[in-house]
Amino acid sequence: MSTRTLERIDALRDGALPPEASPVDFAQSLGQAGPKDENHKSVGHYLTPATISRFMAGTLTYEHERLRVLDPGSGTGILSAAICEQSSLHESVKALHIDAYEVEPSLAEISSMTLDYTKAWLAERGVELTYDVRLKDFVLDQAAALRRITGPVELGQSLDKQFDEYDLIISNPPYFKIGKRDPRAVASAAVVQGQPNIYALFMAISAELLSPSGQLTFIVPRSFAAGPYFKRFREKFFELTTPTAIHLFESRRDVFDNQAVLQESVVLTSRKEPRGSRVDDDQVVVSHSKANHDIASRRKLTVSVKQVLDPTSPNSELLIPSCEEDLMLAQIIRDWPNTLHSLGLDVSTGPVVPFRATQLLANSASEGSVVPLLWMQHVHPMRTVWPSTITTKPQWIRAAPQSMRLLVKDATYVLLRRFSAKEEERRLVASPLIQGTLGTTMVGLENHLNYVRGVSRELDDELAYGLAALYNSTPLDRYFRISNGNTQVSATELRAMPLPDERDIRSIGVEARMQPGSNSNPARIDSLVGEILGMSSELLFGPLPSTK
Repeated sequence: MSTRTLERIDALRDGALPPEASPVDFAQSLGQAGPKDENHKSVGHYLTPATISRFMAGTLTYEHERLRVLDPGSGTGILSAAICEQSSLHESVKALHIDAYEVEPSLAEISSMTLDYTKAWLAERGVELTYDVRLKDFVLDQAAALRRITGPVELGQSLDKQFDEYDLIISNPPYFKIGKRDPRAVASAAVVQGQPNIYALFMAISAELLSPSGQLTFIVPRSFAAGPYFKRFREKFFELTTPTAIHLFESRRDVFDNQAVLQESVVLTSRKEPRGSRVDDDQVVVSHSKANHDIASRRKLTVSVKQVLDPTSPNSELLIPSCEEDLMLAQIIRDWPNTLHSLGLDVSTGPVVPFRATQLLANSASEGSVVPLLWMQHVHPMRTVWPSTITTKPQWIRAAPQSMRLLVKDATYVLLRRFSAKEEERRLVASPLIQGTLGTTMVGLENHLNYVRGVSRELDDELAYGLAALYNSTPLDRYFRISNGNTQVSATELRAMPLPDERDIRSIGVEARMQPGSNSNPARIDSLVGEILGMSSELLFGPLPSTK
């Protein structure tokens, strides 16, 4: 650390803080006085605010006289400090041992200062603290524990390593993607699928290191709760642990105190309780707040674990409802009899990746033999508008031999945007594209679009209108939000999404086609879907999470 940083920290230790400053306040002050070189952000590490640290520690229970604690990404040590503060409130706790991992040397040094201060603070309250700050990569050091799940030996490592087990684990892990060949991904192969995010490896390894009935609490992006990349992780994690508390921060901007984190974050608290030992009355407290400043007035909902973690779901998705109506809606939709597959349909991603096909793109119909190229900007609720005046992107693609593999035949499709802006009210935006509308035999679909197509049958116009109306309706949009915090809509999720009886879909489609001038109105779509599917206004218009 620089001389100036050391001087600021020495000032704190020499009395700049009140004599009775709590360990959490001390850790936060060290973090504010510490290095400003952004190194911690370069490794995906964002420091935890005091309010959230105390909240996370408060979701745990303190049941033993001597507690073993793990903090696998300690930063300034503020989360370990919060555990110690909470422990001091329980007369049963007499001693703690904390193992803290930190790869950034300057932060590891601050963690040691925090825990040294906390040791003296606890001693005054009759509680003993010992600790070990490890300047190591947590995943590489402990990933072998995952082989207690998978069995085979990997990377030539021995199976005779003895693993510590912990009563409490608390973490704000780093967030960044790693490649499949990254040593950490290879070492964690049991939970890796696609290009993994490092935080999921922290969670999976920690679940394995819990003692029987041990507890963990993590603040992480919500992305783990759904989607194909985290499917294997969810299977392993929820095979080992049962959630006891879930808190969702609805704001994507105001959780980490001006640290430029733009994501939907969740605090997940779980107990080591393998799936086979769960009982029907296991409960989980689900809560919501906008950010950390209003967490004390959070909205709470107590539900059964099976309502948020459906054991019959093929994707092990974790639902995060905000109200009773959300749960009712989720149950109704889960009971629908169909999926795209059962209807003889499938969904694919647009094959045109523009930066790989720059020589094939065209800006006008006069540039030779070209066909329409559709982007997200052409898809509006219930309307495909091509060409568009709101985009400067190339709206044609050459119908040359080298482009044939990128084009799809002119047919009836349902187009869906794969991405939405964080501030948009809707995650699902869909429009029918009816065969013959564009006047060509082939069409280009850009990679930011998904398209529903016929497989064992043709997708006819009536069914296409019905599906588009359903995807644009509030019930399916709310269901998607309950199960998924992402702004990306993947083909995998659309395949898994339940759909109602085909006769009802067609009835919706018939009505939607009869009034083309009004069927793009959200209220009109909801009224139509609600009437045909028999959904009450409470289910249609229950409260939605804030998107700001």
